[in-house]
Order: sequence, then structure tokens, then C-alpha cells
Amino acid sequence: MEILEFNEELKFDEELILVLGYFDGLHLGHQALFAEARKVAAVLNLKIAVLTFPEKPTLTFEKFSPDMLLKLTSDQKRADLFAKNGVDYLVFKDFTSDFAHQTSEEFSKNVVLKFNPKVVITGFDYTTGSDMQNLKSTEDYRVIIIPEQADDQGKISSTRIRKAVEEGEIAQANALLGYAYETTGLVVHGFARGRQLGYPTANLVIKDFIHLPAVGVYTCDVLFRGERHRGFASIGYNDTFNGTEKTVEVHIFDFSGEIYGEKLTVLWLDKIRDMIKFENMEQLIAQMKEDERIARRYHL
Repeated sequence: MEILEFNEELKFDEELILVLGYFDGLHLGHQALFAEARKVAAVLNLKIAVLTFPEKPTLTFEKFSPDMLLKLTSDQKRADLFAKNGVDYLVFKDFTSDFAHQTSEEFSKNVVLKFNPKVVITGFDYTTGSDMQNLKSTEDYRVIIIPEQADDQGKISSTRIRKAVEEGEIAQANALLGYAYETTGLVVHGFARGRQLGYPTANLVIKDFIHLPAVGVYTCDVLFRGERHRGFASIGYNDTFNGTEKTVEVHIFDFSGEIYGEKLTVLWLDKIRDMIKFENMEQLIAQMKEDERIARRYHL
């Protein structure tokens, strides 16, 4: 997959299938667009291009708050998901005021036609231009609009997934995503209290602007140097030790070694429990043993 920046000089000579959207999380609803794109591309023997944005378009319209930078995937994970879904050209365009002020007709002329599309695929709620119109077929290209994708609780959406993650409903988030929600962090030195308890933990610093699951203890898998290990992780303020700093700590089962400075990817699988303030170390250790039992027995 080739990653490009949209600019005035960009123009494709070969005909393409063009998919439009922001795709935060690239969940099952989004994946329906790419399933259609792959089907059409196979029939027409064409490559697939995506035009998307590095940040949420709402940043251009609404008063800024830091939460607006949070995403469901890191930039690297998002690119990996596009590639996995059959994308040949991933093109990023900054969502500026000038871009937003175009009419849908201008958007088609100034942006869409640069991709020389034979077919353009969008979701049912994707609108273009300042007049907020669904893209329509022209003499140059055919538009396919994919209908709403839903489960028994309603529309599959990034909003639902963000809410599930923030409330600790990781299993539900994963069901909507179609893959395990993940966080990548750098292993740094902590207080080494887990080691004293018989459960040494990797303390992670998360540098990406990613939604973290709610405070609690979770069953997780950990990716390290191409291998996948089971473990459990805690997110939150360490109330037992009167801590004031939010932590992400991961204990990897049947694993030993110094891994400071390494990157770990945590695949969040299911929530075990909320955080509890324990009266003594014995209670804490007993609970951690129970957490381990639950995490080891969890099956995907």
C-alpha cells in the first residue's frame, strides 16, 4: 500500500475504485464499504484508493477540546487496517476551512476527479461540500452508497465503540470493531510494587492520542516481538498505594526478562472487575490470583 498526501499536483492516470470516509476505528460498518470495493475492483480489475483525513473533521467546525484528538486507533494501526482491507493507495487530505467551503459539485471536480475513479463508494451518511449532499453518479463515475450496518442494538458506529471503550465494555467494542481493541505503549520504570507482590508488571507510557478503556482490570493479550502472550492489565489510579498518577500496568503470564524501553501492544479482551481499594496486601494478592485465574480461562 502506498501512502500519499493530497495536493494540487496529485492526479492518477489509471482508473481506480475510490472509497471516501474518515474511518475512525475502521469497524464492521466501515469494513462493509471495503468488502464492496474489493468485489467491484476484482470484477473491473482495478486498484482501490481511499481519501481520508488525518484528524476528525469536527476540529474544523467546533470549539477545540483535547478529547477531540483522541482516536480508536493509532495512525500506524489505522494504516495497517486499510492495507488489510485491500487498499492500494491511502491518501490523506487536511480538512481545512477552504476544503469545507467547497460545494459538493466543486468537491467532485477539484477532489474526486483527481482519482480518475470508475466507481466511488461511500457510506449512507457521508456527505460532501458545504451543501452537505450525498455524492451522486456522474458521466465520469458511478457512485455506490452502502446502507447502514446494524446489529440488534442499532447502527454500528465509531460513537458507539468510543462509548463502549470509555465505559469498559471492551467485549462489546471488539464485537463492533471486528478485532481486538489495542493500545501500544513504551515500557518504563514504575514503583516495582507488582514485583513485590509476585506479579511483576510492565508500566506503559501511551504516546498515541488513543481512547483508553475505563479504570479497571482486564484480560488482555500482549504482542511482543511477534509473539502473543496472555496476561491481565490494570488501568487507573493506584488507590491501594494512595497514588495520584494514572497508570497502565500489564502482567504477562509465564514471561520473564528486562523489557524497559521496548514497545508492547496490549489487546484488550474483556473486563474482569472495577478497581478496588484493599485493606491489606494479603487481600490484594488474593484478588490478583483470582484475576489471573479468570484471565487464563478466557477464550476468544
